[in-house]
Formats: sequence, C-alpha cells, structure tokens
Amino acid sequence: MTTEIWLAIITILSGVIVYFLRRIIKGVDKTTEDVSNIKIDIAEIKPKVEFLWENRFAVSHSPRQLNDLGNKILNNSGIKEIIDEKITTLLGVVQKKNVDNPYDAENIIEEVMKDLPKHCPDVIPKLKDGAFNSGVDINTVLFVGAIYLRNKIFPELGFKIDEIDNFNIKQKSNNQNQHH
Repeated sequence: MTTEIWLAIITILSGVIVYFLRRIIKGVDKTTEDVSNIKIDIAEIKPKVEFLWENRFAVSHSPRQLNDLGNKILNNSGIKEIIDEKITTLLGVVQKKNVDNPYDAENIIEEVMKDLPKHCPDVIPKLKDGAFNSGVDINTVLFVGAIYLRNKIFPELGFKIDEIDNFNIKQKSNNQNQHH
C-alpha cells in the first residue's frame, strides 16, 4: 500500500475515534450534570425528612413538645435520669455559648444533646442500653432528651418556653418589614 492510502486509513480511523470520544465525553458531561442535580435534590429533601422524623416523637407546633411516643422514650430509655444527673454540666455547656434569645437557646440545647457523649462520655453505655430498650437509635433518644433538657433549663437561661414561638413570629415580622 502506498503512503496516501495509509494516510487515508489513519485519517478515517482518527475521525471515527474522535467521533466516539466526543460521544463518550458528552455522556460523561450529562452524567455529571445529572449527579449534580441529584445532590441538589437530596439537599432539599434532607430538612423535610428530618422534620418528619422529629414529628414522630414531638408535636410539631412551636414550641415543640413530646408526644406520647416521645414521652414513652423519655421514660423508658433512661435519658431523663441521665439529664437529671448531668443537668449542672449540661447547663454550663449551654451557658458558655452565650445565648441571647430563645430560638438560639433551643438550637444550642439540641446541639449540646447531640454531643452528649463528648460532654459526658461516661453515659455512653446507658445511652446504648436505653436506645436498645426503647427500640430506637441513640439520635432519637438524644432528640427526646433535648426537648426535656430545654424545658428544664430554659428558666435558668432567662427564657420562657412560649418565647420560642413569640421570637419566631417577631423574626418573621422583622424580615418581612426589611424586604418591603
């Protein structure tokens, strides 16, 4: 074969290879775009699922209070006794966060309870036993405990439980006035 024929074959093969590579790259780009969209969708779903999860154990009106299942977990898991035993430590951790409104106080109390094993590592075996005995996971026990702890220490933080709702209404009103 002559050089021209070889060059023609190489040119045709190169064209075919480039064509298929472009199709593959377009497919990868589309897949990457699809994955990005999935990540966004999941990020939007997560708070909704968390809200539904919380509603299984506490009434959804503000301020959130334990329902029958939440009270059952509170009493059967041992979290009530753990909090009563560690109340001074937990109050101190919350106070160090310098909360200045009831909304932030409630959120900080939830964070402190999520981190209870860090603040009080000696309670981990009790938490595990309590979760097992209640038929729920540790996060559920800690969520129920956060509501109980909030109700116990709010007065010592200088707040009333019903101020959470009043603060939320005031914040919404202020936000609406700023936008108008």
